[in-house]
Amino acid sequence: MADQNDRPVEPRHEIQHQYPANARFCPLCAGAMELRTVLPDHKRHKVCSRCGYIDFQSPKLVAGCLVIDAGRVLLLRRAIPPRLGYWTFPGGYVDFGEMPEPAALRETVEEVGMIVTIARLLGIYADPQNPIAAVVVYLARPGRESPGLSDEASEVRYFAPGEIPWEEIAFRTTEAALRDWMKLAAPPSA
Repeated sequence: MADQNDRPVEPRHEIQHQYPANARFCPLCAGAMELRTVLPDHKRHKVCSRCGYIDFQSPKLVAGCLVIDAGRVLLLRRAIPPRLGYWTFPGGYVDFGEMPEPAALRETVEEVGMIVTIARLLGIYADPQNPIAAVVVYLARPGRESPGLSDEASEVRYFAPGEIPWEEIAFRTTEAALRDWMKLAAPPSA
């Protein structure tokens, strides 16, 4: 009989996004976490009442690719929460010990089935109103594969700059990256 702990688990994004704000117990000793002022900068952080562990909150790192082909950008319609049904580019969390560029390539394969080549770093984006992630975005060239669907992408499509569905963009960081790409792609003004 297989051990229950060997069965795969589907992530519950509504639960995952409660961390770190709703964490109540120390990850080291399970003591209660209390909001305390921490020296030397006098900022408030959760501190374990038992062992003294300080939970310095910081954003998770995300990496992704704007795949550009013939002046159009590849977007996917999200098939998972958060922002189910909204458009974004292929990307996801950088695994512990992984560098952002390989993570962006891996996520592009996982989400749209394409092996792409990174051309350059476009930028690093964060949403101060939702500071759970810092997003590293690369410009990439498509490989030979056509983009495909996955558990995370219910639709994939290339958009010219004038076709981007701005009202249906999933995240502020996605919008910021797309606007930066459009500035690069725009012809110089006379």
